[in-house]
Amino acid sequence: MNRYKKVAASDLDGTIVKEGNIIAESNKKLISEFMLKTNNAFTIVTGRNYFSAVQHAVDLKITLPIITTNGTSLIDPINHKYIDQHHFSNQQGNQILDELYNNKLNFYLLNDFEIFALETIHFADKDHQEKFNFVNHLDDFAHFYKTTDDLYKAIKKNVKNTFTSLNVSCITEDEVNKAYEVLKPFEVEILRFDYEGRTTLEIYKKGAGKDWGLKALAKHLNLNEDDLFVFGDEFNDYPMFKNFKNTYAVGNAIEGIKKLAKEVILPINEDGVGKKLHELLTEFV
Repeated sequence: MNRYKKVAASDLDGTIVKEGNIIAESNKKLISEFMLKTNNAFTIVTGRNYFSAVQHAVDLKITLPIITTNGTSLIDPINHKYIDQHHFSNQQGNQILDELYNNKLNFYLLNDFEIFALETIHFADKDHQEKFNFVNHLDDFAHFYKTTDDLYKAIKKNVKNTFTSLNVSCITEDEVNKAYEVLKPFEVEILRFDYEGRTTLEIYKKGAGKDWGLKALAKHLNLNEDDLFVFGDEFNDYPMFKNFKNTYAVGNAIEGIKKLAKEVILPINEDGVGKKLHELLTEFV
């Protein structure tokens, strides 16, 4: 007999994590009560790398594997070990890195357990960390460098295992177009995030997506994919909303996610996920 009848998996940012990197105490209470009644049948499926997601796994006392890095990593939050992964091999990662470096693009590497970046990146800013309420649960995870040459050499020397996601930061649209051109020969998935004054391109192995991570979780738990209930709000949730049956969009989700959802629930500011979990409780026990 399976240990779990069903499992719920929620996105973080915009779904249960509010501005300021916090989960509302009222929502946290609802989720915790649901977990207590279902043998902890709740986990997270996030675009964040493990180093920035794990604080919420700890806060919610999640014991199931969590899905990080836009679905490419399935990690045990108790021992911080991989269960499954869909990453670039070391050789593939280095080939892409070489092209980014040779074409003078502004790159950095976010692995699940380590950051390699210039010291000007926002992750290195103590004020940003405080504003973001970042809580570090990993030892020696951040490596920051003064120059691109130093950054490149450090990655080449120190990264011996897989590459989860290489990122490119662009100031102009010409830089964005150049990056896409440089990446054309490689089998990759690219997620584009536009911010004020800059664009970030996140580069993943072909086939990456939150659906991959959810399928790996279902396999690990010996569950059917229809036994997973997923919650989300943004465009990087499309893969799981397109490929899974039980999908719930918070009321503040983008329209495309709402259209794909089995149901649109209350928004994050009204504890949509926590309240819906309690409505679904009989499915899980």
